[in-house]
This record gives sequence, C-alpha cells and structure tokens, in this order.
Amino acid sequence: MKTPSLSILIAAHNCGDYLAGTLESIVASLGESLSRAEIVVINDASTDTTQAIIDDYARRIPQLRPGRTDYRNVGKVRNHAVQQATGDYILMVDGDDQLLPGALHDRLHTLHKHTPDILLSKIIEVRQETPQLQWQPAEPELLARNDAIERFLIHRDYQAHFIGQFFSRQLLQQHAFPEFICYEDTWLFPLLLTRSKKTLFTQSGFYLYRKHEHSLSTVIDEHKIACLIAATQNMDEVLPPQFEHLITCHWLDIANRYHLSLRGTSQGQQVRERIARVSLSRFLLSGKIRVSYKRKMLAVRKRGL
Repeated sequence: MKTPSLSILIAAHNCGDYLAGTLESIVASLGESLSRAEIVVINDASTDTTQAIIDDYARRIPQLRPGRTDYRNVGKVRNHAVQQATGDYILMVDGDDQLLPGALHDRLHTLHKHTPDILLSKIIEVRQETPQLQWQPAEPELLARNDAIERFLIHRDYQAHFIGQFFSRQLLQQHAFPEFICYEDTWLFPLLLTRSKKTLFTQSGFYLYRKHEHSLSTVIDEHKIACLIAATQNMDEVLPPQFEHLITCHWLDIANRYHLSLRGTSQGQQVRERIARVSLSRFLLSGKIRVSYKRKMLAVRKRGL
C-alpha cells in the first residue's frame, strides 16, 4: 500500500453528538485527495455513542483506521495516535470540530510544493452553529525561526494549537507530548518551533474550532493549572533568553486569571518568583510588550498572589 501523504488524527472522547459531522467534513475537505490520506480515530474511554459512529464510518471509509485506549489522558492519547500514523504529515482534529470543504485538497498541494516541517494557519473559532464559510486558499509565507516564536508568544496569528496545523511526521515523532490532562500542546508547541527548519504560515483558515463551556481549558481546576504552569515553565527552558519578557506575559496571564486559586500555594510562590525575577524597568520600557501587559505587571506586583 502506498504511504499516505497525510495522517489525520482524532482523539475521540464522548463526542458522539459531533463526530459524524467531523468525519463528513474531513471527507469533504479532502475531496479528490481522500485516497492520499488516512484517518486515525482513537476512542479513549468513551461511554456514549462514539465507538458506534467510528465502527459505522470504518465500514464505509477504507482510509479510516480505528483504535481504542483507556488512558483518560489527552497527552498519552496523542502520543499513541502519532505512533500509529504513517503519513508524511500529521494533522490533528478534535472530534467535535469541522473543516471547510476542499481545503485539505489544496493544503496537500501546498505541502507537496513547499515541503515544510510545519505549516500553520489561523483557526476559526465558532461557538454555536457552524457558520457558512467558503475556503479561500492563499500562498503561505516563510517565517524565520525567531519570527515564528515571537508571533506565537504574542498570540499573533496562531497560538499553541496542534489542531488545524500540519507537522511533518518525522518531526513530531521525535518529540513526545507530556502526559498532561490539559495544555499538552502548550508544552510541546514552542519546542517544535525551535526544531523546525522550515515553518510556513498562511492567513487562510480552514479549521472550525468549536469553543464551548465544556472545553478542557474552559473548566479549570488545580490539576489543569499545574499543567499550565509546567507548560509555561517549559517555554523558559526551550526558548532563547531573548524572549524572556514575552514569556513573562504568559506568566502574568496565569497570575491575573488564577490569583485566587494560587494564593498561599506553592504554585503561587513559583509564579510570583518567576515574575519577580524580571527587571521591572526593562519590562516596562520594552517596545515588544503591549501596554495591557505593562499594566498587568504593575497590578500583579502591587497585589501579589
């Protein structure tokens, strides 16, 4: 069997209300390129109709490869799915999201033409009904490594999402996700930016990300905050020192959003010490830092945790 150009990986957990629509949208997005792809769907400990939907589509779509795990851990499921992949590139899709028709057919042409390590694009966030959007392809731009890192840190154009982004299988299989219940992508994404020898970006979005009240990062608790802190600490470890002030903005977000949960805890102490190590005058004078973050810095320094 010919090696597929693209492995589409779905970590499915209790997404029975949406999974059929997700799979239909993938097929429509691939179009004539369906035969060049494989769809790996891993059911992780679902208790709803998820498995029945996977079984039904596996009978109808030869390119669909089903699998099951009982990890209850998104980092472990993603690693398992990556190891099952055989395509030149990997695209991750959540089991409740959708793709625009024809987009993957065009994206495969882009990947074949430019052979990047990473191809990034904007994600289209939807909160209720799926909007009626048309795929509008555009040529990607080549990003220098430091430019790619800076855009990520200031949330310009893209964030630490693996969904909706293309990574070479070779690159991704060399660097595993941490076994986190949440924010596993925030931990790994910046590392891959430093390892990529060719990163492309395009404004043309094709991935419809369903943001809802039950999203992992929406319903927060102390374990998820611990994962977020570990992921942010990893930014300090893997990114060049010149980005310290921009990384500090991510620490300020943690301090600002979760100060009530962090107050009086060892985690709070860790966040406070990380922010305090930055020269206040240099941070406030930096032209890279938005005014809103300079205000957050002053507020956090005054309030504490």
